[in-house]
Amino acid sequence: MRLPFSNSSIRARLLLASTAVQIVLLSLLLANSVRLMNDAAAVSLDTLVNQNASMLHAMATAYGELGAYEQLQDTLGELLSDSSEGLVYVRIGDSAGNILLHAGAPRREPISPPPDTFTEARSGLLGKPLIHVRRPLLLPRNEIGFLQFGVSVSVLAAARRAIIEQGALIALIEIAITFALLSGIGYLLSKKLSRLLDGSKAITEGYLDHRLPDDGEDELARLARHFNVMAATLQQRVSELQQTADRLKASEERYALAMHGANDGLWDWDIAHGGRTYFSPRFCQLIGLPDAGSHTNASPFLERLHPDDAPTYRAKMIEHLKGINPQFMLEHRIRQADGSYRWIMTRGMALRDGRGRAIRMAGSISDVHLRKRAEQQLMHDALHDGLTSLPNRALFVEHVRLALGQQRRDDTYRFAVLAINLERFHLVNDSYGHATGDQLLQGVATWLNLSLREGDLAARVGGDQFAVLLNGVSDITEALRIAESLVELPAFDIPGADRKLHPKCRIGLAMSEAERVDGEALLRDADNALQIARQSDARTVEVFHASMHAQALSTLQLETDLRQALATGTLSVHYQPIINLSDRRIASFEALVRWHHPTHGMLSPAQFIPLAEALDMIHELGMLVLRQVCDDIGQWLADHEQQTGVPVSVNLSARQLSRAHLAEELIELITLKAIPSDLIRFEVTESLLARQDGPAIRSLQRLRAAGFRVLIDDFGTGYSALSYLHTIPCDVVKLDGSFVSSIADDARLRAIVRRSIELAHDLGMSVVAECIETEEQAAVLRDIACDFGQGYLFSRPVPTEQASRMFHLSERKTS
Repeated sequence: MRLPFSNSSIRARLLLASTAVQIVLLSLLLANSVRLMNDAAAVSLDTLVNQNASMLHAMATAYGELGAYEQLQDTLGELLSDSSEGLVYVRIGDSAGNILLHAGAPRREPISPPPDTFTEARSGLLGKPLIHVRRPLLLPRNEIGFLQFGVSVSVLAAARRAIIEQGALIALIEIAITFALLSGIGYLLSKKLSRLLDGSKAITEGYLDHRLPDDGEDELARLARHFNVMAATLQQRVSELQQTADRLKASEERYALAMHGANDGLWDWDIAHGGRTYFSPRFCQLIGLPDAGSHTNASPFLERLHPDDAPTYRAKMIEHLKGINPQFMLEHRIRQADGSYRWIMTRGMALRDGRGRAIRMAGSISDVHLRKRAEQQLMHDALHDGLTSLPNRALFVEHVRLALGQQRRDDTYRFAVLAINLERFHLVNDSYGHATGDQLLQGVATWLNLSLREGDLAARVGGDQFAVLLNGVSDITEALRIAESLVELPAFDIPGADRKLHPKCRIGLAMSEAERVDGEALLRDADNALQIARQSDARTVEVFHASMHAQALSTLQLETDLRQALATGTLSVHYQPIINLSDRRIASFEALVRWHHPTHGMLSPAQFIPLAEALDMIHELGMLVLRQVCDDIGQWLADHEQQTGVPVSVNLSARQLSRAHLAEELIELITLKAIPSDLIRFEVTESLLARQDGPAIRSLQRLRAAGFRVLIDDFGTGYSALSYLHTIPCDVVKLDGSFVSSIADDARLRAIVRRSIELAHDLGMSVVAECIETEEQAAVLRDIACDFGQGYLFSRPVPTEQASRMFHLSERKTS
């Protein structure tokens, strides 16, 4: 049976027991005191009642014999009128119940007397504030009546109640004091026991570093010290066990991690005892065996070998078992449960008996699948284009080399190489972004693969350039027919573009020849033919011939020489005068660069200016010309101090005008040379000014703001439009030579030129006519109010010294 409060602490149970005993004892004491007090009160009350009864009986008998009840009533009424304690009222009645006398409290209905006056008195003391007493009374003529009176016991009841309440309060105080004392004593006694309990609980929960306070010399303090010694010893032993377990666990994890990290599975082949073979769980996982860690034979492994690898595996295993190779090692494929193959490396070494025979062999297998896949991918990436997955240049050249080898073995075998370039591909990148350009290249690559014959090969050899190997063509006619079929590319619907793209291409073709031995050279020849096709307006397919190679070599040499000329400053500036048609005075010069090549002599600008543009050296060339012009003007001013100098116009190319800070570079150089801004002018071709928001317009505006004049060259040949002529930042218009050559004979052309000159004058611009070669042309231009002229009629471009002499001679003639 479970006792109440069995889960409570010792101190709580001690307090509860002592408090219960105290309450019981005090309750008994208080009850006995109340009983004794009630007995004393009852005796007192009985005495009071008997005294009053005797007194009233005597008075009633005396007055009754005289028949003077009314006098007795008055006397008693006066005595009891203000009485609230003791005798309160008196009644006398006859045997019939009629009231003969009533004094004191108001009339009340007669009540039946209790059987025992002592019991009645005690009852009144316990609960009634007024005690009613009735006694028999002998009336005159021996009539038995009754005497009834009331005694108030409220004071006595109040005193009794006060005594009981005070006793109860004293008992409660005593209980509280006893509880407090016992609590203190219990706390002092159970405090150390609680510490011992908490310490035991902490040790149980694993807190082995828990210690108890051991102050004092009593039995509990000594017990606490022994507890601490026990806990320290236990902590040391557990720590040693934990360290041992940690080292063992770390060793096991290290071994397991090493085996798993090595990705190896172990195998053991017992050759001498029936060929029983053990496969570790990792081994079974790698090759897809279901029963991990089982002993079996080697058949499940050998059956999973790739058919192409099985002969090599058996041959190498036999060599090792015979002792030819000291170790067995082979990378091969193994079939998985799903039928796929995975690359693994099998290693092993045989244990031999005294006669050298293999009796046991153990080893491991490693998962090398990812490495082999990576090697294959690297090999593929090294030989293929990452964007289109076509063969790259290296693989294409290797295929060409193989085709050359086949041609050497078979005299009738012919093949051709095509170099294909997408025209204006950069516009796609510039307009729609490189992602769209990449998608277009992928579409072209796919189309090429689908369009080629069986056995032909397409490759991507450059950004927008492809190459095709046509194997087994009969002659150049068949190769041309195939090439022309590839020229017309289809329309491509690219998601990144807002319309279908219709790319065009140019093709260079090189046929195989018996004397060719280099695949790279054949691709180079096709590329040389491609460059000729790109320069042609009519032919989209060009066949290579030997002169193209010579021309390519000449261009490469010219490029090297031009770089050297720019580095050494061997380029020179010639000046062609611009003549005032009204008086034939030299109004200004145009600076034209010339190159006296050490081998080819004086080269025309048409031979090296496009090359400088293609090599992105045109800005360096233009700055060299401007620097030379500034030096020449400075020298002219120094030689003729009395003259103000002659203006010189310098040409600016499209590449230069695309530079964001071109104007600042030009102004900085001219300022450094200390040349007045009115002596330097800049010429630009009309086509560069078609875009009003382009960098060319902004650069020219900054130059004009700095005081430099701007000339429009080749006006009327490109994008000229009268609607925006007034917005172009220029000061001089130079009519193209195509207008001048026929102006003397073509009246309609003469009318157009006249109106153009009038419009330029209305806009505040001067007009220069270029390429004047006859006096008749000069006269017509002068008659229609053309301001200036330039051409071979007046002078070819001349060196610096001759230009200076021409200007001063012109000045002297005029003066």
